[in-house]
Formats: sequence, C-alpha cells, structure tokens
Amino acid sequence: MTKLAPGEKIVALGVYRYAGEVECELRIVFSPVRYGTGDYEDDPAVAEDRVEDAFYVQYGSTTERGVFNSGTGPYPTIEQARAAADAARGIGATVRWLPAGA
Repeated sequence: MTKLAPGEKIVALGVYRYAGEVECELRIVFSPVRYGTGDYEDDPAVAEDRVEDAFYVQYGSTTERGVFNSGTGPYPTIEQARAAADAARGIGATVRWLPAGA
C-alpha cells in the first residue's frame, strides 16, 4: 500500500495518534479504479474492479514513516473518506488534517 498505482494521487494528508501516544501518518488517495474484493463468492459488482473514481484512506505504520499498511474504502467522495477517517474507532478523535501542500 505504500506505492501508488498508475493514475492514483494523494489528495489529503494527516496524522493521528495510535494508542493515544504514537504519531502516525494517514492519507487519502484518489484512484480512477474502484477495486473489487476479488472473491468469486461476492456479487460481481463487489468482486470485480471497475473504472470509477474512488477515494481510499490509508493508515501509516506505527513503526516506520512512509509505510502505509492498512486502509479503508472505497468511498465515492473525498468528504466521505475524510468522515470515515474522522470517525474511525480508536483514532478518529486524534486525526489532524494537514494543510494542502504540507
């Protein structure tokens, strides 16, 4: 999750406190692809990748800056991705969004 796929771009950056103590990065990534689950048992609309704008929240490692090893999404808008990060259990109250270009 650290590297971006072709066509993806970081559209928001922030930090959060893991366990209330360790400052970690988070980012919202725009993707021109809504990635599917790949699970043949899921409905095709969920299982297959689709060419469709999507936003993903990616959470940084607790031990290594610049490594993003978990995330959530897809979300149809950046606002919904931000809201999901702000509401995330255990970290939501600690999210601090950085100014654009930071």
